[in-house]
Amino acid sequence: MTALEHALEGVYEHKLDPKSRVSVPSDWRVSAGSGELRLLQSSSYGLAVLRVLTQEEYANMLLEVDSRVEWTPAQKKQMKGKLHSRCLRTSLNPQGKLLIPKAWCDSPALEQESAVVLVGRGTYFEVFNPERYQEMCSREDAETEALNAELDFF
Repeated sequence: MTALEHALEGVYEHKLDPKSRVSVPSDWRVSAGSGELRLLQSSSYGLAVLRVLTQEEYANMLLEVDSRVEWTPAQKKQMKGKLHSRCLRTSLNPQGKLLIPKAWCDSPALEQESAVVLVGRGTYFEVFNPERYQEMCSREDAETEALNAELDFF
């Protein structure tokens, strides 16, 4: 099977339950639930977001740092240290739910018993509150407009 067969694609709205768990779409569980995941406090188009990284994406990020020939070993170590410090190892429970620690809900403005938006990005997905998701879409559309003019995908 190819990586594209298990790409995390699409946008889903779910609800964060009282224990700060969210159901991951069943078609994502092959990739997302097949081992360890990592939560990463990050940003998307200038907005705080929670990224959920597959093992493949996490490994790619570490390789990206190592491939920077213009960086010194100290800079690479510093960047990898920052990445490790901003991640939390996790996995899906048997029901396909992802636990988001309450402390990790503050920055991306995720609230228990409220809607969240899961956005597939291929080898990772992002968790937004609905208002920030709409703002991210506006910023993303503005930034990709010129690129789309060349490709005419959307």
